[in-house]
Amino acid sequence: MSEYLDTIQAASLLNITVASIYKIVNNDDPAKRLDPVNRMTHKGDGGYRFTQEEIDRIKPFYVKEDLTPSQAAKRIGRSTTYIHQLFKKGLPYYEGEFRGKKTFFIKETDLDLYGTNNPDSGKYDTIYDRKSQVYLFQLYRLGNRLARVCSMKRVSRSKVEVMLQVSTSDRIPLEHAINEGWKPAAAAITDRKAITSHGYAIFEFPLPITSDSVIYTIIDEFFKLIGPANLRIQVADVIQVEVKKAVLTGVLPSTHPDMIDKLKTFIRSGEITLKYDGTLIDTGLSPVTFYLPEKEKEKMIVKAKAANKSLQEWLESTILNTVE
Repeated sequence: MSEYLDTIQAASLLNITVASIYKIVNNDDPAKRLDPVNRMTHKGDGGYRFTQEEIDRIKPFYVKEDLTPSQAAKRIGRSTTYIHQLFKKGLPYYEGEFRGKKTFFIKETDLDLYGTNNPDSGKYDTIYDRKSQVYLFQLYRLGNRLARVCSMKRVSRSKVEVMLQVSTSDRIPLEHAINEGWKPAAAAITDRKAITSHGYAIFEFPLPITSDSVIYTIIDEFFKLIGPANLRIQVADVIQVEVKKAVLTGVLPSTHPDMIDKLKTFIRSGEITLKYDGTLIDTGLSPVTFYLPEKEKEKMIVKAKAANKSLQEWLESTILNTVE
């Protein structure tokens, strides 16, 4: 039977495991069943044997040239959830069956074309890249010149696109800036654990005109003393910075009077409290605990989901509206 294929060869051609070969040999659906030439005598023959024609017949059920969502995600370094989000944004796909299950398929050419036509699709703003230790508004220096990181967009788990503002009108990729000789002006920041207390204090800073503005200095201190895991930053007409409850250790009236004055001026939600060892940024929030039947809680969760809010957000809006 040397002209026939054994189970190992069949598995390789179908890109499945040998164990899967035994499963499809006994598939209940005749169309998807892989029929050996020696079904009755395979034990004495040392295993199943198959013709090339039978492998070719069954192959479309188990080998697909087009990409499944997981294969497409792996190809571009993103998650399967991200691929499903692209479907809603216009990435062409079709539904089919693969190895006994219904799934979606994407043509490789469609995936490539979508990426070409939508170069920013899937990118999202970030404020810190742990791998490179670059953070938003980080200061860089080239001789007497100063520049700041002005934009960070995550492309994939391992890649972040970073832009450096080197002059009022000139932005260049950070990798190009580094090749030109730009270097970080200070030591790298260290990761700090996420603070688990609820809520954020909120600051709204005006957009600085110069790279050495005290506004940038304050944000630098937030990154260094509080850590990127405890910050949220949005840039529009102003720079909105949300900060978890934390102490800026060493920031005292005797050492940083201008910084403390700016913190008090631009805080929009929360409180600034001076302590013996630094400046406390407090959210100003306090907990309220109450108990109710489980069924009533479930009703609230349903209403919160219907309003596209978390339970906390829904309770806040509902209670505050009632109080007012």
